[in-house]
Amino acid sequence: MFMRPWKNRTTVTLAAMVLLLGLGLVTRTLAANQPEPASAEAASVLAAQEETGDFFRDFRAQRETARADEIALLDEIVHREGAPEESVREADARRIELTRQTEQERAIETQLVAKGFEDAAAFVQEGTVTIVVKRDRLSDEDTAQILEIAMRQTEQEAGNVKIIPVAG
Repeated sequence: MFMRPWKNRTTVTLAAMVLLLGLGLVTRTLAANQPEPASAEAASVLAAQEETGDFFRDFRAQRETARADEIALLDEIVHREGAPEESVREADARRIELTRQTEQERAIETQLVAKGFEDAAAFVQEGTVTIVVKRDRLSDEDTAQILEIAMRQTEQEAGNVKIIPVAG
């Protein structure tokens, strides 16, 4: 039950950064007079649509920016003088996980475009995959195809995959 002080600080620091990122998305959404989104995915969708009007390009740019920010924080932990060894190991493990997720997202997007979807954006997190495709509606065959690609690339169960069509 008792945590070592350094581990607690690391956890609090990471949690605070995630909270700040979330607050930034909410603030941006409210500033644009949009209703507050019900989920992180919805926040990303709303924020991405506001940039240039190209949802998919904006979504990928925001995803990459958020990842780069998180990696920069992890790098600070790794390179901080006197950082506890376990904190460094945890930060390195998280960087590896982020790299793996980025590779999975790119593979999903590339395969969906190759299968005939005009555009696609994927967001992989631990335990969930969100895929947005440029289509007005999805047939059962489309949904099955997207789901199969997502499950193969991420090894997630079907219940952990969210598929969102966006009108072109």
